[in-house]
Amino acid sequence: MGAIITTFGVGELSAINGLAGAYSEMVPVVHVVGCPSTLSQRSAMLLHHTLGNGDFNVFANMSAGVSCVVAKLNDPAEIASQIDHALRECYLQSRPVYLLLPTDMVVKKVEGERLNTPIDLEEPPNDEAKEDYVVDVMLKYLHAAQRPVVLVDACAVRSRVLKEVRAFIDKTKLPVFVTPMGKSAIDEDHPCYGGVYAGSASHPEIKAMVEDSDLVLSIGALKSDFNTAGFSYRLSQLNTIDFHTGYCVVRYSEYPGVKMRGVLRKLTARADVGQIKVLPPPKESMTEADERGDPSGPITQAWFWLRISHFLREGDIVVSETGTANFGIWDTRFPPKVTALNQTLWGSIGWALGACQGAALAAKDTGGLRRTILFEGDGSLQLTAQEISTMIKHNLDVIM
Repeated sequence: MGAIITTFGVGELSAINGLAGAYSEMVPVVHVVGCPSTLSQRSAMLLHHTLGNGDFNVFANMSAGVSCVVAKLNDPAEIASQIDHALRECYLQSRPVYLLLPTDMVVKKVEGERLNTPIDLEEPPNDEAKEDYVVDVMLKYLHAAQRPVVLVDACAVRSRVLKEVRAFIDKTKLPVFVTPMGKSAIDEDHPCYGGVYAGSASHPEIKAMVEDSDLVLSIGALKSDFNTAGFSYRLSQLNTIDFHTGYCVVRYSEYPGVKMRGVLRKLTARADVGQIKVLPPPKESMTEADERGDPSGPITQAWFWLRISHFLREGDIVVSETGTANFGIWDTRFPPKVTALNQTLWGSIGWALGACQGAALAAKDTGGLRRTILFEGDGSLQLTAQEISTMIKHNLDVIM
């Protein structure tokens, strides 16, 4: 969970592109906006940074569409509960929240007793009867399938269910693939890992195994244009079980409110490995010829991204910018415990350099020795180049 503090109007409008991207990509961000006093707002005063029409709600209304909570902290008696509610929803929904703080509220006293009670960040459990029914239906198809595979996508990462996904893979030993937005969700040295599935842009052996499967367990799917290589998936809904943050779909039957976390845990506990048919994942598609390339010719994308596989180290944080890097990184083989960061859905150029700085600062704060590696285009770099000075100031371990 991240936080930004901006001023009213001009500051928050400068940040709204990033906040819209966070909403789109399911990233929890707390946005605190310092605004004029409650007296100024009630008096509709003609202040700088306003539209000059006395409307002090216009910017909050703009942000409402890209925030899961908008809280106007105008009443000291309510502020503590408003903040706790916003923080809880920010974490659980993995979306930005907007807190509007008037200047005169800064010096007000608020209820402090709530600080002695941690905010409840536990996800509400599924209705047990509904969950049991859905799991039983899933198990029926899983145990009957001849060529089942698992496909892990962005929302499995954003909704923090990777622990449950890995437990399921470790027990069932099913071949597991990731989408471009799901890359790094599964360690690529895992014996069940099969590669990146991106529809028609996939390696032939990966494409064949996923699309010929008679049961695809799709976890956290986000079927955007770039993530599916131009909507080129060839997966039948009749052969698919979809796990989502707030619901599940088994073939054409949707189960609203049955969240994937509880379902994955129970599916793992109840799966009968003796009844599950397991095929080996495709062999490594990278060849020595691919890596060597033509020594007399130009450096190609195919050669470059394969070579990067040897440059990366365990635990690296890899940030790829919208465009060439976002697509090329698919072919790079990651060592264990690599974290990949991308903005494939929102796709705002300039994002990656700022994200790299934030990731590197977080890595430093945790006391680890993780490198942060950025792949950035020269045009994108110019939009947020000032963050390089922040990296230098904080002595961050960054390679660009």
